[in-house]
Amino acid sequence: MRQPSVALPLAALILAALAGCSDSASNSTDPHPELTGSVGAVTRDEADAALNALSLPTLLTPIGAGTGPACVTPSSTTDSDGDGIPDDATWFFTAPPCRFSYRGGTLDVVGGLRIQDPVPPTAGFGYAATLTALRASFTSGGNNPATFAVTRNGTRSLSGTVSSLQLTADLQVIRTFTGLPDAAIDESWTVQFTAESPLQINQPLPSGTLDVSGTFGWTRGAESIDLTITTPTPLHYNAGCTANTRRIDAGELHAAGTFEGTPGYVRVSWTACGKDPDISFVAG
Repeated sequence: MRQPSVALPLAALILAALAGCSDSASNSTDPHPELTGSVGAVTRDEADAALNALSLPTLLTPIGAGTGPACVTPSSTTDSDGDGIPDDATWFFTAPPCRFSYRGGTLDVVGGLRIQDPVPPTAGFGYAATLTALRASFTSGGNNPATFAVTRNGTRSLSGTVSSLQLTADLQVIRTFTGLPDAAIDESWTVQFTAESPLQINQPLPSGTLDVSGTFGWTRGAESIDLTITTPTPLHYNAGCTANTRRIDAGELHAAGTFEGTPGYVRVSWTACGKDPDISFVAG
């Protein structure tokens, strides 16, 4: 397994969008609830990040973090074909100004993101992204705020037509956990997005489904797990869910492997707009 780089902290997403909910698993009979919750939290967050990465505007400002211009300007604004993807530009994020009100708390983004148009003379949906120490840090609200961070290094590429998009990711992810070692995740994902209405250049993403497949190489302390990611039920993105940053309202992801000697999978299940997904472990 390739070991993730530790010069961290993509957010790439950028940015990747971070979740502000508990990382504990919901199944009280789970023999290893902390590990289940941690793997489930990363799987959930990477699904959110993949959703944001389906368009450049939400890559620069995650869904739910506000609208308007990006918090920093790119190194170049040249866009030969007018499709909203610069020919070759880099953003260097700092916080502030890249500090957002997000899911009842605060999201800070720092690091570098390079975006290139794979075919500058021809308008399209695609880009090639390079994430360099892109770190998204989330602090929850309330009297006892919790903080965690995700740092991404690596590449993403997007291609598509008016009916669908395909996102591939080859990322080295570092995710912090309170009171525990950081987790290093070697992520190789492919996400197929099927739109419910025709995609339009320079317009927001319509509702549709995400089918995710790939692998996680998980390392944390003495833990080392090879995980296979599948989507038994496609994730449904609801573009009309505007009251909350959680826009996936249905679907299920599995992260299968051997957990502390027990084969099985972590199940992340979305059931409603605006609701955190349920995380549980299924042995077998």
